Amino acid sequence: MSTEWAAWSAVMHSPRLAGRWALSGYQRGKGPIYGEVVIADRADTPDGFTTEGKFVYTKTGETVTRRSRAIVYAGFQWRGRSADAPDDPGTWREVAFIERNGQDIRGRWFTGAYDETGIDVTLHRVSSDPVVTGTDVSALKTSATGQRVRIYGANLPARAAPADIDFGQGVKVSRVVSAAPDSLAVDVDVAADARIGPRDLAVGGSTKATALAVYSKIDGIRVEPQAGMARLGGAAFPKRLEQFEARAFSNGPDGKPNTADDVDLGMVNVLWTVEEYTATFRDDDVRFVGQLSESGLFTPNIDGPNPNRSGNRNNLGDVWVVAAYLPPGSEPSTKPLRARAHLLVTVPVYMDWGSREVGR
Repeated sequence: MSTEWAAWSAVMHSPRLAGRWALSGYQRGKGPIYGEVVIADRADTPDGFTTEGKFVYTKTGETVTRRSRAIVYAGFQWRGRSADAPDDPGTWREVAFIERNGQDIRGRWFTGAYDETGIDVTLHRVSSDPVVTGTDVSALKTSATGQRVRIYGANLPARAAPADIDFGQGVKVSRVVSAAPDSLAVDVDVAADARIGPRDLAVGGSTKATALAVYSKIDGIRVEPQAGMARLGGAAFPKRLEQFEARAFSNGPDGKPNTADDVDLGMVNVLWTVEEYTATFRDDDVRFVGQLSESGLFTPNIDGPNPNRSGNRNNLGDVWVVAAYLPPGSEPSTKPLRARAHLLVTVPVYMDWGSREVGR
């Protein structure tokens, strides 16, 4: 019991969520997603709902449709799971929280043997007003013209003019390429003296805070997560994967790296490699722990002793995950920007005490 719970329980009511919701989200390694979710009441379940959703990964153009069912507990806690294939071990589950105003839902959709793969999502209720959820690009370069930006949302103006779209000082929308209720494609010009940093985006009376950033040059990259963990598996236990991504940064107005005004420019495509994290004499973990894909997804090796490794040891160990990036327009002699993260590959979880029944 707490003061906060006493205050909430006095006003708690059954949530009224049926209707259209604009979806925005982010999945590590795949980038932002945008779309729409339609929530409907379940007549046979108190405080129960079903959803019909459709969204697009802006980096690849991949379109996904999915259905789910959920129960809301205590008036604000959403717990759900995919309704497409309830017996599928890869079924996505949902944990989210409904804001007290009933206009926003924030949480995570996740799957994987260890719940390690997921999308951080935000749902915003759609009425008759325009809603801007985000853009397909995360940064615009100064002194550049004709940069294409796709704006996502709901109820966007069908006859939008360049003057209706505002990215702030130094960024001019030169033309509207296409317009639909859920997306606008525009070309923008960024002046040489445009101020560096995050920008809000306003369209038709709706504003998206820090929709993208303006930068003059890429000063460095960072790998996320900085400390990752994977678990061996595939024989007696499932594998735990680890997804890495590289993000570009500008040093910001002070020109110094790793300070408070650094500007995050979003995910970039890099060359991934794995290097030894030397902890012992003749350390050879890099040969046995697993494989890193071109997309930054690490898949650990099989569990159990390995007769091909000295001492018949398991395939565990720790390594560096290294990203190398050449910014667009770099000279052939330019050294790539590099960053790295530590990856620990360890044993499976031999006893899982967590319940998987919530949301059925």
